[in-house]
Amino acid sequence: MQACLLAIVTIVIIIPVNAQDQVGGTIMYQQTTSYSFPPTGNPEWDEYAKTLPTEGQFDKVLYFTTDFSLYEEPTFEKEAMSEMEMKAYYMARHGKAPRPELKRMYCDFNKNSRTEQLDFMTREFLLEEEIPAMNWRLSPSRKKVLDYTCMEAVLLSDEDTIKAWFTPEIPVSTGPAEYFGLPGVVLAVEKNNETIYLATLIELAVPGEELLVEPEDGKKVTRDEMDQIIREKTEEYHKTVASKGARSNIHK
Repeated sequence: MQACLLAIVTIVIIIPVNAQDQVGGTIMYQQTTSYSFPPTGNPEWDEYAKTLPTEGQFDKVLYFTTDFSLYEEPTFEKEAMSEMEMKAYYMARHGKAPRPELKRMYCDFNKNSRTEQLDFMTREFLLEEEIPAMNWRLSPSRKKVLDYTCMEAVLLSDEDTIKAWFTPEIPVSTGPAEYFGLPGVVLAVEKNNETIYLATLIELAVPGEELLVEPEDGKKVTRDEMDQIIREKTEEYHKTVASKGARSNIHK
């Protein structure tokens, strides 16, 4: 079976070579983020937390050709979050160390490079690096996403099990956020058996060049430099929290 799968993948990769300038499109995704509200010891707050949504859903868009891709939040007007959704979004982050948010990801497949535009503590950063190889393991499982037949690929890590559903019917190695590197566009991603990305609309028409622009705003950093900045800010955050806790105990 594995030999058959590898044969299929090889065929899919070879087919589009003679038609690279004809492949491109726009895909809308729904990103689902789970919220957790651990008990705080404050009965009033803990009861209120039970009324909040346990997940948030956000629109994302992927523009792609065989040469480039850009993943970002859509620029067109979208429905605003409800008051309860907004409260859940911010309260789920309350009391947790800050972490960077991906605003855009631009890939140049010819150069095997990508640029991530990150928002971290009100500052923007540009992280430029080679597109990393991902150790996907193909599975015989199949399912339909928006009438496209998708194959399953599994990525195992120390903490999570990631399943990507990609379709060889759109033979471009791209997908939402960092989930790509397969012989077909990724249309759905599951993390620990919960769907975190799902394609909701697919338009197969080569997007205009104005939609595939590499982000330029932000301080340019390497992966190591970004990791160091996150470590330093996380340490500062924990020291601040500990200091506030100490002052609070003094006044009790």
